[in-house]
Amino acid sequence: MSLREIHTEISRPTRSQISALSRLPVAAIVDALGKSGALTPDVTNLTPGLVLCGSVVTALGPDVTVRRAAIDLAQPGDVVVVAAGGARDRSCFGGVTAEHMQTRGIAGVLVDGMVRDVSELRRIGFATFARGTNPLNYQYPAGQEDGAVNVPVDIGGVRITPGDVLVGDEDGTVVVPRSRVEDLIAHTPAVMEAEAEKWWARRGKALGAVRQLTDAGYQVF
Repeated sequence: MSLREIHTEISRPTRSQISALSRLPVAAIVDALGKSGALTPDVTNLTPGLVLCGSVVTALGPDVTVRRAAIDLAQPGDVVVVAAGGARDRSCFGGVTAEHMQTRGIAGVLVDGMVRDVSELRRIGFATFARGTNPLNYQYPAGQEDGAVNVPVDIGGVRITPGDVLVGDEDGTVVVPRSRVEDLIAHTPAVMEAEAEKWWARRGKALGAVRQLTDAGYQVF
């Protein structure tokens, strides 16, 4: 992974594509991606009721100046992903930064680490996903020599590339590769509708599971 680099230009999906993805449940997106793209479940929604959806701008490392560079380069509707290595000993994001990001129209943040000022994040309605909370933050600067902006990052084994779309809801978060956005928008709603119709047809009926298990060799008493 490249360090000490700042990439100012990334390819983003259209606003209409982002809007369409924001209306799809994360679980349905994961299914459409072949059970891939979901981030580790301990990256959770700290702002219940808010949906996170936007093009990704990445900040590698916990340093405040690196993160501020990512914020400066983010466009309205983007999501800033802070790849802080999952560190739990200190937080690297809080309410003051969130309020500033909100004035720039940034959709939210995902931190691979800890955050603080959660009550403030909820009060202002800034979508925030992270591994947890810690009131102790870094004494800055912290790790400038290891940072980068808008480079691919890995969180929980999932590669996130600038310009991908990050979607988060109460179920968790999923990364939609930029190359899959159009196809996913075109086909996922039809798959969801077919699933709903299938279960509507089963209303009030037995599912036949006992017979299936018996045929598979289960003993029934």
